Amino acid sequence: MRKLLQLKMLKPLLFAILVLLGTEVGRAAIDLNFYSNYEPKSISGVVYDATTGETLPGVTVNIKGSSSGTISDLDGYFQIEAEPGSVLVFSFIGYVTQEVIIKDQTSLSINMETDIASLEEVAIIGYGKVKRSNLTGSVSTISSETLEQTNKVDAASSIQGQVAGVTVQRTDNKPGSGGFNIRVRGSNTINSSSGNGGYSPGQNPLFVVDGIFVDDISFLNPADIERMDVLKDAASAAIYGSRGTNGVVIIQTKKGKEGKLSIRYNNYVGFKEIYNLPPVFDGKSYIPFLRDVVVGNQFAANKDGNFNQYSADAVNIEDYLSEEELQNIANGVSTDWVDLITRHGFQQNHTLDLSGGSENTIYAAGLGYTEDKGTVYGEDFKRYTLKGNIQSNLTDWLTFGYDNYVTLATTNEGSLEAFRSAYRLKPIGRPYDDNGDLLFLPTQKETQVSNPIFDTRNWTKENKYINFIGNISLSVKPFEGLSITTKFAPNVKYTRLGEYRGLYTKSSIGNQSSTRAQVDNYLDYSYTWDNIVDYNKDIDDNNSIAATFVYSRFLQENESYEIQIRNFSSDDFLFYNLGAGSNVNSYGSGFSKQTLESYTARLNYNLMDRYILTLTGRYDGASVLSKGNKWAFFPSASLAYRVIRENFMSSQNVFSDLKLRLSYGQTGNNGIGGGLNPLGTLSLLNSSYTNLGDASAPTLFVSGLANQDLSWERTSEVNIGLDFGFFNNRLTGSVDVYNRNINDIIFFRPLPTATGFGGTFDNIGESRNRGIEVGLNAKIINNEDFKWTTNLNFASNHNEIVNLYGNNDEIIFGAQGGTFIHRVGEATGSLYGYKYDGIWQLDEAEEAAKYGQKPGQVRVVDINGDGQITEQEDRAVLGNPLPKWTGGFTSTMNYKNFDFSFFVYTSQGMTIQSNFHSSRAFSYDGEPARLWNGYDTNYWTPTNPTNNWFQPGNGGHYQQAIKYMDVSFVKVGFMTLGYTLPATTTEKLGIKKLRLYTTVQNPFTFSDYDGWDPENAGRNTYGAAFMSRTYMAGLNFSF
Repeated sequence: MRKLLQLKMLKPLLFAILVLLGTEVGRAAIDLNFYSNYEPKSISGVVYDATTGETLPGVTVNIKGSSSGTISDLDGYFQIEAEPGSVLVFSFIGYVTQEVIIKDQTSLSINMETDIASLEEVAIIGYGKVKRSNLTGSVSTISSETLEQTNKVDAASSIQGQVAGVTVQRTDNKPGSGGFNIRVRGSNTINSSSGNGGYSPGQNPLFVVDGIFVDDISFLNPADIERMDVLKDAASAAIYGSRGTNGVVIIQTKKGKEGKLSIRYNNYVGFKEIYNLPPVFDGKSYIPFLRDVVVGNQFAANKDGNFNQYSADAVNIEDYLSEEELQNIANGVSTDWVDLITRHGFQQNHTLDLSGGSENTIYAAGLGYTEDKGTVYGEDFKRYTLKGNIQSNLTDWLTFGYDNYVTLATTNEGSLEAFRSAYRLKPIGRPYDDNGDLLFLPTQKETQVSNPIFDTRNWTKENKYINFIGNISLSVKPFEGLSITTKFAPNVKYTRLGEYRGLYTKSSIGNQSSTRAQVDNYLDYSYTWDNIVDYNKDIDDNNSIAATFVYSRFLQENESYEIQIRNFSSDDFLFYNLGAGSNVNSYGSGFSKQTLESYTARLNYNLMDRYILTLTGRYDGASVLSKGNKWAFFPSASLAYRVIRENFMSSQNVFSDLKLRLSYGQTGNNGIGGGLNPLGTLSLLNSSYTNLGDASAPTLFVSGLANQDLSWERTSEVNIGLDFGFFNNRLTGSVDVYNRNINDIIFFRPLPTATGFGGTFDNIGESRNRGIEVGLNAKIINNEDFKWTTNLNFASNHNEIVNLYGNNDEIIFGAQGGTFIHRVGEATGSLYGYKYDGIWQLDEAEEAAKYGQKPGQVRVVDINGDGQITEQEDRAVLGNPLPKWTGGFTSTMNYKNFDFSFFVYTSQGMTIQSNFHSSRAFSYDGEPARLWNGYDTNYWTPTNPTNNWFQPGNGGHYQQAIKYMDVSFVKVGFMTLGYTLPATTTEKLGIKKLRLYTTVQNPFTFSDYDGWDPENAGRNTYGAAFMSRTYMAGLNFSF
């Protein structure tokens, strides 16, 4: 009975699926019958790339069911004889095959869409490429179409939610490209950029841009990127050896294409607005808040246990406010300080590309301009980019290539304090006096928090850099199948950071001696020299091999110079005239150098296009490690079994692809980026002065303790994968399951105070990551007029420390964002503290007193039940800043010339110590007369016995426990509506393509977290963590 019921329930669903899949077939059959008696006629047209508008040469045009066909020429033009009712099939590698029924038309304009899920798509795998159908590792690709959909200022955030197993966390929401934490498959190591282990475990992946190693990709204009390939498993990343332990992101910028000159112009313009700001009190509600704080202070000071004697109605506010403030209240003053320093931001991007080429030479060039004016006054970002590349076959056996990419960018970060001050200032203060002049201190009682408008005008922090990356190559082909290539790729970046804090800022508080200017200069230079030998050979119809051998050398040098001057008599010079200051506060300089030498080999064997084996080995030597530990070998092996190629699969029509993958690989990490500098394995000397009687004398002392036994951090991983396709690839996807072990983790180990050193870098233990990743792509509807495609990804990761060396079970350390712990059996970098257990209520006063607590204060769990709260026994693991699972969903619909798309992504299971609730909510020094503004929330009072928040002014010793919060969220990343002019119209205008569109970025966020942005809620960003929504319009134009 149950089975019969289930079958009845499934019938409507099965019918709907058959209708969806059968729409095209039935429609085509009707049309074919209608036109069956007509004579052949000449059909001509042009084939375009639907995204770029460029013509596509070499497209195969066949008449379905016959051997007749042709190929489009260099201009994308084709001509063919066909009968009405016949079906023309357009196919090209890397594009979705398209069918067109011939009716009465004689001219066609064909726009071909890139097929991301195509089996024959090429994947970039490091020092080479391979057909995706022959891929043996776990590699995900983000196309230029996907990147252009996001319309992001920065390349890093374009990855967000697009790849299963990759999480992206922005470190602030200031304008520009900003900083990011990017994690591939969870936390792969536990060091970070700070010396004590840092706030967020792990490191960013290795970025390779056109073969060049770079530390970040903020210098890139996303519109210049052709594709991103993310190497996720160790077998894929092992080709990069010691650089690949955190995954690898390979970025290829747009290159030239064979064909006549094509010019593309893309732009968007929009404005931004802040949304979802946590509420604070206005002038009217501030008064009862003040009364509640006074009562909270009375509760905190109570010693007799009688809490019923206090009442907010009995509080005389005149005891706590000045005459000026009382007058402001009488006059109805209610100042929204946040509104005074914020505005609608502005954003624009313009990209101009030229490309073309002949049979022997292809070229491309481009210009880009990006402007991002922030939503807080004084914050903005500008970036100019220039790129060019050429590849030329000088002879049949010699090829020359050259790429360059130049970026000039300026970021004005504005005041560090303006937004925080706007949240703290009393709403009963005035920004202007009676004459309309700005008041530096809005009330006479307020001497610590100044008018934030002054900060937006008098605090300058400008970061300017110029970045050049290049790549020059020569490739020789002595005979068929063999190529020898040498590439030299320099990377030069000069950065100047200038900051000036004027007289009237929160930093100086009107004190001239506190004014200061600082200038930092950084010169970073590196080069990568790769020498590559490739050999490809089809032994017979069933056997083929591909071999790659690489000798690589990497060098990096970093110089830094900084100086800080105080006490300026005038604010006019900013940081451009350091001589105008009278006190040298600090100065210094630095230099570091490191090298990495590598020998790499990869062998790929293909048997019957069914069984594919890849073997890789890399031998790395790093200068940063001591003698005896410099060199390490990183092997990998991966196997793919293309089940779809078996004979027994040829008779079925459900599966269009089926492939099993199995891989094992090792990668390494030498500690660079985790605080270990090139001198980290040496004992270091520093200089100082010491007093000898009445005189001081220069002295030398040991500032760093060497660890000659420090060795490579090693990662080994097993990955099992399944790639599949159903119904002629209407539904495609992949599933990966992995187990990753990290051994000899490098971390800053604390040392006893008696040694005279804070600690030293050491190999401290082992950790493990286990997870599953799922990616699905569906062509839900694929009709001539209406197409609907969706992409879905999901990833879950479980991380834990499995061993700590030296008989240690845990390492506790403090860093930005709270107290953290590395404990066996727990995730690396877990939050550690007291567990929140509600608010002590009035009827619990006696029990609270046993713990030294009072009603209204935060209650924590007595874990061992001994009647007291101690650090040793009652602290516990509270969670981890990294998500337990993530997901992303993209939907794109095309109806005739209209297109609509949206993108949703989510991160679930993260716990942080909320920076907003720690430093913005009820943040005052305990004296009600100087009470700052507060967070307008449902807090505890004697008449409102809630557990949501403690009594203001009476949080108690454990109030930080309430500030550990789950920051899971779901965000709508963008919604886009576009219209492409018909080809008949654009041809008359003499252009290839014109598309107009409008987009809303970050329109909605869903989260239980009530602070600023849940994505970076744990960071001390001084208010730069708020969310903004962007409305924009743009066009894609090519001719």
